[in-house]
Amino acid sequence: MQSYISRAQRYEYYKDIDRIHDPHLYDLKPGDSLYLEVDTFRPDFSQEDTGPSGAPDPIERWRPPLMHNQKRLELQRKMRSSHEKIREHVVTTHAAISARTQAHNRKCAAQTIDEERHIRAEAVAAQIKVWRSLLPTLLKQFSRIRDPRRARCIKHKLVTLMVFGLFGFIFRLASRREMNRELTGAAIQTHLKKLFPDLDSIPHADTLARLLETIDPREIEKAHIELMKALIAKKKFKKLLINGCLPISVDGCQKLYRDGLLQDGRWCERKVGEDLAQQYVYVIEVNITFQNGLTIPLLTDYLYRDNNQLTNPTGKQDCEITAFERMAARLKNYFPRLKFILFMDSLYATQGVMDICYKNKWDYLIHLPSRKLKDLAKRLNQKKELRQIVPGQSHYRKRRQEFYWENHVNYGGGTSIHLLGCLERYEEVNKETGDIEICHTDHAWISSIPLALCNVHELYNLGARKKELIEDSINTEKNRSVRHEAAQERCSPLK
Repeated sequence: MQSYISRAQRYEYYKDIDRIHDPHLYDLKPGDSLYLEVDTFRPDFSQEDTGPSGAPDPIERWRPPLMHNQKRLELQRKMRSSHEKIREHVVTTHAAISARTQAHNRKCAAQTIDEERHIRAEAVAAQIKVWRSLLPTLLKQFSRIRDPRRARCIKHKLVTLMVFGLFGFIFRLASRREMNRELTGAAIQTHLKKLFPDLDSIPHADTLARLLETIDPREIEKAHIELMKALIAKKKFKKLLINGCLPISVDGCQKLYRDGLLQDGRWCERKVGEDLAQQYVYVIEVNITFQNGLTIPLLTDYLYRDNNQLTNPTGKQDCEITAFERMAARLKNYFPRLKFILFMDSLYATQGVMDICYKNKWDYLIHLPSRKLKDLAKRLNQKKELRQIVPGQSHYRKRRQEFYWENHVNYGGGTSIHLLGCLERYEEVNKETGDIEICHTDHAWISSIPLALCNVHELYNLGARKKELIEDSINTEKNRSVRHEAAQERCSPLK
């Protein structure tokens, strides 16, 4: 419903109450209409300044600047109230999201310099305790790496160079210049002499780069694997296993790319648009992802282009499935008797991947692609009416969960698989209206483990849902550590 008021009276009213805008905004100008068309729901409209019921002439649709600010404040208050209601419901259902770290968003508790020194000394002592446990194994493995350099030209031992490079990753230094600037001071040299008494000087980062160009990367990988074997043998991860298996997440990731075809011929190639050709480096990452949020990179396998006309006459490029086959062989070679449970996305929902896991006696949970495997998705949806709630835990991480499953489904060449589904319900605040809306998501997985109400929480919430932690690890490599994204932003040779 609309009403018409006098422009002069309305301008005078807003000039008195508006404390935000310039009062000259409400001055009458030549050519202004006599009446304004406004909404009658405004509480400050009176009968005296309302025009006739018919539309006077001339009129103009007008809304004062103050009205926009008032509506925004009303929406903010409504959204704040809705968020408070959602938080109360989360606390009531014990579904709060637990923090992955023990870091706190608060000011330093130290009031004096001595107190701050004491806090820093405790933190350093805790780190030294870890280093004393890990460093002997690392130094032992580094000493076994064959040094490809000429013996008469060696100034710094290989172990010293490897520890120097390890410090670059620990302190997240993204370039050799930064390593030379930060790791060649007197304090670093003093601490390194405690580990290497015969150390005369700190090596240059270019020396480390030349060593890494000629060294066999598989030797460095073996040193890392031996460190992981030592931790597993000490049962450091015993309380974090899933169904008695070490949780492994598998995913692909692009490291960097270059415009043109001027890089190594083993780089993968693609077309962008009609004319632009690019080369890129793509890898498949294998990480240990624990239920407490800890992620440890384990293996990396590169996708490459085979240009051998005898073995690959069609010039077909590598893909993630073939890289997974190579990675599985290496993983089985390094850990022949260790039990794994693999978490993978829908790309790996193939008969070949399942056969490899069955052959190696590995368990797995693979995301079910509803468009690719329509028969399995349809069969699982028939069980949706029988969904159940985990006793004593109806909510998890702010979401109400209802599980449904079907065991012993024949797939492919007689392989018996199990299907798991989870319907989640959660509340969100509409940013336009401020109202609470009910949202739903549905997730489906292929499992090698028979499902029951007693193990769906462990397999889904503590296992499959933690697969996304590998994305955070990849983001750390790209943006927080060695910053691969910075390498992508460099000008290509064609520019």
